[in-house]
Amino acid sequence: TSFFPSYFQVSTGAYKRQVHEVPLGKQITDPALIEKITWATWTSILGDEVIGIWPRNADKADVNCACVTHAGLNIVTGDDFGLVKLFDFPCTEKFVSGYF
Repeated sequence: TSFFPSYFQVSTGAYKRQVHEVPLGKQITDPALIEKITWATWTSILGDEVIGIWPRNADKADVNCACVTHAGLNIVTGDDFGLVKLFDFPCTEKFVSGYF
């Protein structure tokens, strides 16, 4: 959810990030608008904000979950290899090595 409770985001089974407007559920597709949204929470594995959580040569299903800390400074992920990793948030640089 966003700080302004007008938007929410979902990750689809097709590994697409979608942002919707509340309460109508209308999908927002304008990247400039999406970029301006300040999110109150973050649990998505998709988006420019988390591109760095994906290891090199990762399969789409390798990273299973993510959650940003309450302070909004770090993101924790869980993956298919049983690892829990800690990254700085946002994590916009590709192939960042997380802290194990």
